[in-house]
Amino acid sequence: MSTITTRAELLEWVEQHGIKTVRVGAVDIDGVWRGKRIPVQYFTESVWASGTNICNILFGWDMVDESIPGLSYTGWHTGYPDFNLRPDMTTLTVIPWEPNTAAVVCDIIELDGSPCALSPRQLLRKVIAEANDLGYQPSAAYEFEFYLLRRSPTEISASGFRDLEPLTHGSRTYSLQRGTATEYVLGDIRDQLADAGVYIEACNSEHGPGQFEVNVHYEDALRAADHALVLKNAVKEIAASHGHTATFMAKLNPAWAGSSGHVHQSLRDKNGSPVFASAEHGVLSEVGQQYLAGVVELAKDMTAIYLPTINSYKRSEGGSWAGASATWGKDNRTVAVRAIPSSGVAARVENRVPGADANPYLVIAANLASGLHGIRKGLVPPAPITGNAYAAPNAAEVLLPTTLGAAVDTFLASDVTRTLLGDQFVEHYAATRRWELTQFGKNVTDFEIQRYLEVI
Repeated sequence: MSTITTRAELLEWVEQHGIKTVRVGAVDIDGVWRGKRIPVQYFTESVWASGTNICNILFGWDMVDESIPGLSYTGWHTGYPDFNLRPDMTTLTVIPWEPNTAAVVCDIIELDGSPCALSPRQLLRKVIAEANDLGYQPSAAYEFEFYLLRRSPTEISASGFRDLEPLTHGSRTYSLQRGTATEYVLGDIRDQLADAGVYIEACNSEHGPGQFEVNVHYEDALRAADHALVLKNAVKEIAASHGHTATFMAKLNPAWAGSSGHVHQSLRDKNGSPVFASAEHGVLSEVGQQYLAGVVELAKDMTAIYLPTINSYKRSEGGSWAGASATWGKDNRTVAVRAIPSSGVAARVENRVPGADANPYLVIAANLASGLHGIRKGLVPPAPITGNAYAAPNAAEVLLPTTLGAAVDTFLASDVTRTLLGDQFVEHYAATRRWELTQFGKNVTDFEIQRYLEVI
């Protein structure tokens, strides 16, 4: 974490690290890091303190830069004015895989000086402040799964995204032998991220061909989201430098395992002591149980955030190691929320619903807001699942929405979601998801051609 507070300190830092360019950017609704590359002279003269303006179309288009009609926040009716990318200097870091380059994560400030209500980072800041007001300091850590493919992004695009060849073949989960063969890229990712201040505690081959998992070190909630953002970009950029493509799509191939973005989370008190810890063996503290109860109770309401794309629901289809129900259990990997009790700092809960494709800021904000809701209401968790959640007697009753459309309907209809996240954010986010559905509905898929062309 950078501790730079003065221009003199900044000038010393850029000289020490030989910085010539600074990547300045903020995260959009889809979790894409967007911004500009700024020459170091201009950054140190002005941008580091007062930011740089950029068009607010960042919240007016989709992930492939197509304008979304009918949004109230911005559009042709507003003329797409600017807002300001304001660097959070505590996030300033060297980017080792791009020579002489640093990066900084920004907050988004409206031109009247107010924080942008649609900014995912601002939403997370808001929920963290609510936790602080209750006397808690939230922490989180991500587990990401992703696929590495043999060809570069340019080559895959040129081939029409067909004939995707994974870096490895077959299922070799936890294979140390396979790890040796892929260490040239996974080791590079670990080492370069460590130099950027993002620490991967472990990585391993996963269940799908060419699939890998990385476990990121625990941090405070905002820093955990920042590090997840940096990690996803680093994995893609470093993989491309080796001639490969990395993807965090939730489901890349019907026959391959889906890619998750599990989030471990806990609270500390103002003195830094773990709030979820319990002297009673095998259970979370009362506050930990209330927090867990909130995450479980609002799992259906928040599914549209945890599973944000049409593709997401092909991963969460039952029996695929993805939390697909509003359930919990102790150290149970078939439920949505896995309780991990401890008498110390390891006491935590893990939400297994989110996919690797979800926006880390929104996922952590939704989890934290749900957990705080459980604490405020003094909620008691339902009975834990002790076996296979997919085969539980009430499996149909607790099933999460199974399509993006159903998830958005639930998200919009929830008074609690609106209370926790705000009407403006809920309406805007839902509109962007409905746009995804509209875009998909206009396309003719390979499935349709193969199924109908000759027969009908």
